[in-house]
Amino acid sequence: MRIGSNVWPGYEFLYLARESGFFPGNLVRLVELASATACIQGLASGSLDGACLTLDETLTAIASGQSLKVIAVLDISHGADVVLARPGTNTLSDLRGKRIGLEQSAVGAVLLDAALRKGGLSPKDVSLVHLGIEAHVLAYTSGKVDALVTFEPVVTQLKAQKAVRLFDSAQIPGRILDVLAVRTEVAGMNPAALRSLVAGHFRAREFFDKFPQASHAMISRRLKVAPSEVPGTYLGLQLPDLQENRSWLAGEKSRLETSAVALQEVMLAAELLPKAVDVSRLADVRFLP
Repeated sequence: MRIGSNVWPGYEFLYLARESGFFPGNLVRLVELASATACIQGLASGSLDGACLTLDETLTAIASGQSLKVIAVLDISHGADVVLARPGTNTLSDLRGKRIGLEQSAVGAVLLDAALRKGGLSPKDVSLVHLGIEAHVLAYTSGKVDALVTFEPVVTQLKAQKAVRLFDSAQIPGRILDVLAVRTEVAGMNPAALRSLVAGHFRAREFFDKFPQASHAMISRRLKVAPSEVPGTYLGLQLPDLQENRSWLAGEKSRLETSAVALQEVMLAAELLPKAVDVSRLADVRFLP
């Protein structure tokens, strides 16, 4: 089972599970990619069986014709996705005329849309510079952009540059979720691999709490921060445990479906989604241990 992801603290428990030997045999292969866009492309081409995506990215993929199931909620962003600006840019309205770097993905667009609205601005008032997450730090330090719509570990990496936090996902609670999504056609082909994958995630979460020093050392290498900085990258994230995942995915009308419907309305109104999609059977609770 080939599962893609970009670098993000909420996804790192899968890699921690791999490094700790929590995936038996060769049931699961984690594929490290540069961006969520690459993950969506991998799902579309069939080179990936599943991917770690935000909920809005999942809706975008479905709107493009893909059939996906969400088998786990990995995290809920509550301050981890951030609009950062250079010192001297102290309010959202100060972004007028500025160059704002962001990933060409729905999550960046959702956060930027909310930030601009709060600042009384429109997209026409700023210049957008589309950048992969791997280019965010260099774009900021080299002066290519004046502000960034970004996330961890970039937020921690730019602390030394005294970047100003203007807006974050805590101000739009419940709108940015990270999920584990798999192609519907493969969901029934290898249930053992999917159960192993999801169980490994939750086992790694327990390992993270019980053995923080070893966990931080392993995670720091992928996040490219010091081991002592790893806990800080999780401060803006809520990490649903197994019981909370059941509350998100179970039921005739799941909590995930309710959140997806509300998010879809926001995306359609902001023209961030080309059309409405059916989310009534998006959640699949069968693979939770």
